[in-house]
Amino acid sequence: MIIDKITLTNFRNYQKQTLALGSGINFIIGANGEGKTNFLEAIYVLAMAKSYKVEDQDLIKFNEEFAKIQASIVQDKHKTELTLIISEIGKRALSNDKEIKRLSDYIGNLYIVSFLPEDLNLIKGSPKDRRYYFDVFLGQIDKEYLTDLADYKHLIRQRNELLKKMADTNNRDETLLDVITEQLADKITIITKRRMALIDEINRGIKEAFSRLTHLDRGFKLEFIPSIAALDIAKFLKSKYRQDLLSGATNHGSHRDDYEFMFGGTPARLHASQGEQRAMLIALNIVLSDIVNNTKKSRPVFLLDDVFSELDQARQNQLLEYLLETNAQTIITATAIDDIKERYRKTGKIFHVRKGYIKEESING
Repeated sequence: MIIDKITLTNFRNYQKQTLALGSGINFIIGANGEGKTNFLEAIYVLAMAKSYKVEDQDLIKFNEEFAKIQASIVQDKHKTELTLIISEIGKRALSNDKEIKRLSDYIGNLYIVSFLPEDLNLIKGSPKDRRYYFDVFLGQIDKEYLTDLADYKHLIRQRNELLKKMADTNNRDETLLDVITEQLADKITIITKRRMALIDEINRGIKEAFSRLTHLDRGFKLEFIPSIAALDIAKFLKSKYRQDLLSGATNHGSHRDDYEFMFGGTPARLHASQGEQRAMLIALNIVLSDIVNNTKKSRPVFLLDDVFSELDQARQNQLLEYLLETNAQTIITATAIDDIKERYRKTGKIFHVRKGYIKEESING
């Protein structure tokens, strides 16, 4: 899967910008604050129908009424025209000029894996960040997972409203609470199995990917930490009624699961250096790309923002070598690529960005 051409209109600091991207590595070069990250964010928004860091209104250029992202996506010689329009009244998603009413049906038209500076929070940040990251990935390749997750969130809202109502009225009739709790337990079982299966699949390749990138042979793996470890989930949830009624909220479930990055047998958040953590996340992206390719028979687009920071020259070139081997379309932002081997620069496209305008470097530089 590749993005053949993309056009941004009134997106962030871009008034009107069209780029014809190469099928291999695309370098977006420029000083900080010129619009490199905004360009990557536009591709992320086109794929996922939302930003990874701001609300929709913040994506619209100042004093404009809407933002639009359009792109030609090529997969197996078949071209799809995607359009996402963001305005004060909401979002419109179109595929080949046909509007897609539900955004959950739209997601999956463009597969991406991304390394962003914000992703460093995955290792040291909150469980919510980690759940969101892996849920976004699963949502791209598994529509049923998105549906089950949406159903789960709806049941959680229903259950929390009922808990508050029961506490306020001192009503101890648990009949309806039992029904919702049993439905919730079924969804937790499904979501837990899917999350565990993903982590098992990641761990089958993550150590090798990390070792290849860093030449370090320390054990790197992910652990899934479910909120509920009991075999009978419904029974466990019912045993927590008193606690839930006192707090007016559901205290256990898929919304409290967590993931741990393990390095050398200990949590990476405690002992891994910044450079090692960055390499872990890049290795994770490599494995996720392989999972998409194996599942959907299509290699996702790599979005790598400031990926070379804190990677030495050898690791930078090792990463580029992998990307060339996979034939994955890759978009990399950087302030400079002086340490990149000449052959990687020659096999890719180089663009320069300045004040919200991107121009391709000519062959003679």
